[in-house]
Amino acid sequence: MSNNDVASHRIPGYVSEIMRIIDKAGYKAYVVGGAARDIVLGRIPHDYDVATSAKPDEVVAVFERSGIHYYDNAAKHGTVTAVTGSGDVEVTTFREDGEYSDQRRPDQVVFKTTIDDDVKRRDFTINAMYMNADGDICDPEGGVTDCRRKLIRAVGDPDVRFGEDALRILRGIRFCSSLGFEIEADTLSAMEKHAEDLGKISEERIASELTRIVSGRYAPKAVRTGWKILSVIIPEIAQCRGFDQRSNFHDRDVLEHILDVLEQIPFSEENGRDPELAMAALFHDIGKPVCFKVDEFGTGHMKGHPVISAGISERVLTDLKFPKQFVSNVSLLVMLHDTYIKPDRIEIHKFMSKYPIEIIDKLRILQRADILAHSALGQKRMSRLEAMNEVIDELKSSDAVFSVKDLDIDGNDIIALGVKPGPQIGELLEKVFECYLNERCSNSKIDLINQAKKLLSD
Repeated sequence: MSNNDVASHRIPGYVSEIMRIIDKAGYKAYVVGGAARDIVLGRIPHDYDVATSAKPDEVVAVFERSGIHYYDNAAKHGTVTAVTGSGDVEVTTFREDGEYSDQRRPDQVVFKTTIDDDVKRRDFTINAMYMNADGDICDPEGGVTDCRRKLIRAVGDPDVRFGEDALRILRGIRFCSSLGFEIEADTLSAMEKHAEDLGKISEERIASELTRIVSGRYAPKAVRTGWKILSVIIPEIAQCRGFDQRSNFHDRDVLEHILDVLEQIPFSEENGRDPELAMAALFHDIGKPVCFKVDEFGTGHMKGHPVISAGISERVLTDLKFPKQFVSNVSLLVMLHDTYIKPDRIEIHKFMSKYPIEIIDKLRILQRADILAHSALGQKRMSRLEAMNEVIDELKSSDAVFSVKDLDIDGNDIIALGVKPGPQIGELLEKVFECYLNERCSNSKIDLINQAKKLLSD
C-alpha cells in the first residue's frame, strides 16, 4: 500500500464523503491543517477541517442539493459546517488575509479559488499541507520534508508571518512541546524579535497556549527553546536561567531544575500532563533568585522561596485571567511544595485536614518530581517523603475524616445539649474536631457528644 493509500484510508468515510460531494459539484476540496499534519506523522487526528475553492454560498447550495445538514454561523469568515451522524466537518473557503493591524486578526479576508493563495496564509510548513479525498498530498511549502526532519519552520518570510499574528509565536512553542520538533533558526529568531507583540494578544489566548505548552510531552524542551519569548509573559524565567544555586543539594541552575521537575510530572497520551501540576512545576522555584543569599562559607540559601514563588504564580496567572480556582490551586501547590511533615499520624492528619484531598494528592506528585530533580544528596529526602506518604495512605484507607462536616455529629446534636443557635455551635464543633484530630476521641456519635459535653463543662 502506498503512502497516499494509507493517507486516504485514514480519512474517515464521513469526511471523504463530504469532500467527494464538493468535488463532484465542480469544486476542489482538501483536508488541511492539523489533520493533514497528523496523518503525515502517522497520528490519528482529533478533528478534520476541509478547505475548498467553493465560496460559502456555493458550499451551502451544494449541501442543500445533497441533503446534507449544515449551519453557517461562521460563513462571513468563509466557514460552513456540515453536520453528519459521525461528526461535524468545517468547510472553509480558500482565503487570503489582508493586513493585520492588531497583530492578531486580518483586517479583511478575501476569498480565493486556488489552494496556492490559501497556503500563503498558513503559519508553519507542517500545517500547510493539503490532502484530497484520494489521499494525494499537496505540499507546496515542504511540510512533508519538515515533518521528516522534525522541524518547525514558518511559511515564507518568518518576520512577516509573526508580524501578522503574534499568537503564532506561542503556537510555535506549543508545537515544539507537543511534537518535540526543533524550531528552525530563522523562525525562532523572528519569534524572539516579535515576542513583545504578545502584549497585543488577549490574556485568555495567551493562557490557553501557555497551558498547552506546559502540558505537552516535550514541555521542558519547549520552555528551554522559547525561554526568551516566555520571559515576556513571565519575566522571572529569564532570571532563573543560568542562576547558580551554590548548593550541594542542586547540580543544575534554577531554570534547568524547574524543567527537570516538569519532566517528572506524569504524562499520558490521552490527557497530557495535569495542567495544575505542570504549571506548579514551572513556578515552584521561580522566586529563588529574589530571596537568594550566600553565607560566610559561600553556600547559597533561598529561605522563603515557596511563599515568594507562590506570589509570583498568583500574579502571573491572575493577570492572564486563568480561572480563580486554577490560580488558587497552583499557588497553593507552589507554596506547599517544600513542606514535609514528620511521619506522625496526628501531625499528618492535621495537615490533611487543612487542604482538599485533591491538593494533597497532587502535592505528593510535585514533591516526588522535585526531589528527583535534585542532586544525589538532595534525593536523600525521598525516604522522608515516602514515610510521610505511608501515613497519608493509611489515613486515606482508614475511616478517618478530614473536616468538621464529616464528623458523626452536627449542629442539631449540639443544640440538643442545650446550646442556643448561633456562632457558638460552629465554634464548639471546631473544638470537638480538634479533639478528634488529637485522638482524644473517636468519630463515633457517643464519643463526640461526650467530648462536646466535656468542653461545655470546662
